[in-house]
Amino acid sequence: MKLEIELEVPDGAVDKSAEAELIRSVKEQTALKLYSDDRITTGEAAEMLGLTRIQFLDLLRRSGIGFLVELDDEDFAQIRRWREDHAPQSSPALPMMARAGQGRRL
Repeated sequence: MKLEIELEVPDGAVDKSAEAELIRSVKEQTALKLYSDDRITTGEAAEMLGLTRIQFLDLLRRSGIGFLVELDDEDFAQIRRWREDHAPQSSPALPMMARAGQGRRL
């Protein structure tokens, strides 16, 4: 089913650069609302938004909406890939400042 919405906004309220972000936000809020009302599954919501289920679950977490799902092997693989892509970069080791009798006390 395709749902089309027409929304009148005041002239100048939305420029072309902000239009895509506004449309994305409306779609996101619609998917969150439908999911919260138990009208669609996480998979359906993810598909609506062009996300993986794991990405949608992360959106639910960021939005403060609780969820209970069963994850399959593909979901766990996506989680591993996401963690690898978003792992904090290791920082270079800090130089050793204090040897016996050296260094400052602050």
